[in-house]
Amino acid sequence: MAIRTFVLAVLLIAGASFATEQPKTFTPQAGFGGESEGNGTLKLFLGKPQPFHVVSHGAEQSDGLFHLEQRVTFEGKPPQDRVWILTTVSPDHYSATLSDASGRATGFTSGSRLSLRYRVKGPLVMHQELQLMSDGKTIDNVGVITLLGIPVGHLHETIVRKDPSLTSNNSFKPKPLRGSA
Repeated sequence: MAIRTFVLAVLLIAGASFATEQPKTFTPQAGFGGESEGNGTLKLFLGKPQPFHVVSHGAEQSDGLFHLEQRVTFEGKPPQDRVWILTTVSPDHYSATLSDASGRATGFTSGSRLSLRYRVKGPLVMHQELQLMSDGKTIDNVGVITLLGIPVGHLHETIVRKDPSLTSNNSFKPKPLRGSA
Protein backbone atom coordinates (compact mmCIF):
# COMPACT_ATOMS: atom_id res chain seq x y z
CA MET A 1 0.00 0.00 0.00
CA ALA A 2 2.87 2.39 0.85
CA ILE A 3 4.48 1.74 -2.55
CA ARG A 4 1.21 2.48 -4.34
CA THR A 5 0.86 5.77 -2.43
CA PHE A 6 4.48 6.66 -3.20
CA VAL A 7 4.03 5.93 -6.96
CA LEU A 8 0.80 7.97 -7.02
CA ALA A 9 2.56 10.90 -5.31
CA VAL A 10 5.45 10.76 -7.80
CA LEU A 11 3.02 10.69 -10.74
CA LEU A 12 1.09 13.67 -9.36
CA ILE A 13 4.29 15.68 -8.85
CA ALA A 14 5.55 14.80 -12.33
CA GLY A 15 2.20 15.74 -13.85
CA ALA A 16 2.24 19.08 -12.03
CA SER A 17 5.71 19.90 -13.34
CA PHE A 18 4.61 19.19 -16.94
CA ALA A 19 1.51 21.33 -16.45
CA THR A 20 3.46 24.45 -15.42
CA GLU A 21 3.38 27.27 -17.92
CA GLN A 22 6.13 27.30 -20.49
CA PRO A 23 7.84 30.65 -21.11
CA LYS A 24 6.07 32.71 -23.75
CA THR A 25 7.80 33.53 -27.02
CA PHE A 26 7.88 37.26 -27.78
CA THR A 27 6.51 38.21 -31.20
CA PRO A 28 4.97 41.58 -32.08
CA GLN A 29 1.51 39.96 -32.09
CA ALA A 30 2.06 38.13 -28.78
CA GLY A 31 3.38 41.26 -27.09
CA PHE A 32 1.33 44.05 -28.65
CA GLY A 33 -1.60 42.49 -30.52
CA GLY A 34 -4.94 44.10 -29.61
CA GLU A 35 -5.32 46.80 -26.99
CA SER A 36 -2.95 47.45 -24.13
CA GLU A 37 -2.16 50.08 -21.54
CA GLY A 38 1.12 50.99 -19.96
CA ASN A 39 2.14 53.05 -16.96
CA GLY A 40 5.67 54.09 -16.22
CA THR A 41 8.22 56.78 -15.53
CA LEU A 42 10.94 58.43 -17.56
CA LYS A 43 13.84 60.04 -15.75
CA LEU A 44 16.35 62.15 -17.64
CA PHE A 45 19.82 62.98 -16.31
CA LEU A 46 19.18 65.69 -13.68
CA GLY A 47 15.39 65.83 -13.93
CA LYS A 48 12.60 64.45 -11.79
CA PRO A 49 10.89 61.21 -12.81
CA GLN A 50 8.09 61.96 -15.28
CA PRO A 51 5.07 59.63 -14.97
CA PHE A 52 3.43 58.62 -18.24
CA HIS A 53 0.49 56.55 -19.50
CA VAL A 54 0.29 54.79 -22.88
CA VAL A 55 -2.77 53.43 -24.67
CA SER A 56 -1.89 51.16 -27.62
CA HIS A 57 -3.57 49.17 -30.35
CA GLY A 58 -1.55 46.73 -32.45
CA ALA A 59 -2.40 44.45 -35.35
CA GLU A 60 -0.64 42.41 -37.99
CA GLN A 61 -1.51 43.68 -41.46
CA SER A 62 -2.31 41.56 -44.51
CA ASP A 63 1.13 42.42 -45.97
CA GLY A 64 2.86 40.94 -42.88
CA LEU A 65 3.80 44.27 -41.32
CA PHE A 66 2.87 44.85 -37.68
CA HIS A 67 1.23 48.24 -37.05
CA LEU A 68 1.18 49.65 -33.49
CA GLU A 69 -0.61 52.92 -32.74
CA GLN A 70 0.09 54.59 -29.41
CA ARG A 71 -1.15 57.60 -27.48
CA VAL A 72 1.46 58.66 -24.93
CA THR A 73 0.50 61.09 -22.16
CA PHE A 74 3.07 62.54 -19.77
CA GLU A 75 1.64 63.93 -16.56
CA GLY A 76 0.56 67.55 -17.07
CA LYS A 77 1.19 67.53 -20.86
CA PRO A 78 -1.08 66.99 -23.88
CA PRO A 79 -1.17 63.47 -25.37
CA GLN A 80 1.14 62.61 -28.24
CA ASP A 81 0.26 60.05 -30.90
CA ARG A 82 2.91 57.86 -32.44
CA VAL A 83 3.03 54.87 -34.77
CA TRP A 84 5.39 51.90 -34.96
CA ILE A 85 5.59 49.80 -38.13
CA LEU A 86 7.55 46.58 -37.57
CA THR A 87 8.93 44.38 -40.32
CA THR A 88 10.26 40.86 -39.83
CA VAL A 89 13.75 40.83 -41.36
CA SER A 90 14.53 37.22 -40.48
CA PRO A 91 13.34 34.85 -37.75
CA ASP A 92 13.60 36.72 -34.43
CA HIS A 93 14.99 39.91 -36.08
CA TYR A 94 12.99 43.05 -36.77
CA SER A 95 13.33 46.46 -38.35
CA ALA A 96 10.89 49.25 -37.50
CA THR A 97 9.97 52.83 -38.09
CA LEU A 98 8.70 54.96 -35.23
CA SER A 99 7.04 58.26 -36.05
CA ASP A 100 8.95 60.17 -33.35
CA ALA A 101 12.37 58.52 -33.81
CA SER A 102 15.28 59.52 -36.05
CA GLY A 103 15.95 56.68 -38.45
CA ARG A 104 15.07 53.00 -38.22
CA ALA A 105 14.78 50.92 -35.09
CA THR A 106 16.30 47.46 -34.93
CA GLY A 107 15.21 44.63 -32.69
CA PHE A 108 15.62 40.98 -31.97
CA THR A 109 13.85 38.46 -29.78
CA SER A 110 15.23 35.72 -27.62
CA GLY A 111 12.52 33.61 -26.02
CA SER A 112 10.22 35.94 -24.10
CA ARG A 113 12.47 39.02 -24.48
CA LEU A 114 12.46 41.73 -27.16
CA SER A 115 15.49 44.05 -27.41
CA LEU A 116 15.02 47.33 -29.31
CA ARG A 117 17.50 50.03 -30.24
CA TYR A 118 16.77 53.33 -31.97
CA ARG A 119 17.91 56.94 -32.17
CA VAL A 120 15.47 59.19 -30.33
CA LYS A 121 16.72 62.69 -31.25
CA GLY A 122 20.14 63.86 -32.34
CA PRO A 123 22.80 61.74 -30.64
CA LEU A 124 20.40 60.24 -28.05
CA VAL A 125 19.90 56.47 -28.41
CA MET A 126 17.21 54.39 -26.67
CA HIS A 127 17.87 50.75 -25.82
CA GLN A 128 14.81 48.89 -24.49
CA GLU A 129 14.47 45.41 -23.05
CA LEU A 130 10.87 44.18 -23.02
CA GLN A 131 10.15 40.97 -21.10
CA LEU A 132 6.86 39.17 -21.83
CA MET A 133 5.79 37.64 -18.54
CA SER A 134 4.45 34.09 -18.21
CA ASP A 135 0.81 35.31 -18.09
CA GLY A 136 1.19 36.30 -21.77
CA LYS A 137 -0.40 39.73 -21.10
CA THR A 138 2.13 41.68 -19.05
CA ILE A 139 5.37 43.19 -20.34
CA ASP A 140 8.11 44.68 -18.19
CA ASN A 141 9.74 47.44 -20.28
CA VAL A 142 13.11 48.81 -19.14
CA GLY A 143 14.90 51.40 -21.23
CA VAL A 144 18.18 53.29 -21.07
CA ILE A 145 18.83 56.47 -23.04
CA THR A 146 22.47 57.10 -23.87
CA LEU A 147 24.41 60.07 -25.17
CA LEU A 148 27.66 58.98 -26.84
CA GLY A 149 27.37 55.69 -24.94
CA ILE A 150 26.86 57.34 -21.53
CA PRO A 151 23.51 56.69 -19.78
CA VAL A 152 21.54 59.95 -19.42
CA GLY A 153 18.02 58.62 -18.86
CA HIS A 154 16.01 55.62 -17.69
CA LEU A 155 12.53 54.39 -18.52
CA HIS A 156 10.51 51.78 -16.66
CA GLU A 157 7.00 50.76 -17.72
CA THR A 158 4.55 47.96 -17.06
CA ILE A 159 2.39 47.18 -20.09
CA VAL A 160 -0.77 45.06 -19.78
CA ARG A 161 -2.68 43.71 -22.78
CA LYS A 162 -6.41 43.82 -22.38
CA ASP A 163 -8.68 40.87 -22.94
CA PRO A 164 -9.32 40.89 -26.71
CA SER A 165 -13.02 40.24 -26.11
CA LEU A 166 -13.37 43.58 -24.30
CA THR A 167 -14.02 46.76 -26.24
CA SER A 168 -12.47 50.02 -25.18
CA ASN A 169 -13.59 53.61 -24.91
CA ASN A 170 -9.95 54.63 -25.37
CA SER A 171 -9.96 54.37 -29.15
CA PHE A 172 -8.01 57.04 -30.97
CA LYS A 173 -6.80 57.88 -34.44
CA PRO A 174 -3.12 58.85 -34.57
CA LYS A 175 -1.95 61.48 -37.02
CA PRO A 176 -0.70 59.95 -40.27
CA LEU A 177 3.03 59.37 -40.58
CA ARG A 178 4.96 62.03 -42.46
CA GLY A 179 4.78 61.23 -46.12
CA SER A 180 1.90 58.73 -45.80
CA ALA A 181 -1.69 59.15 -46.87
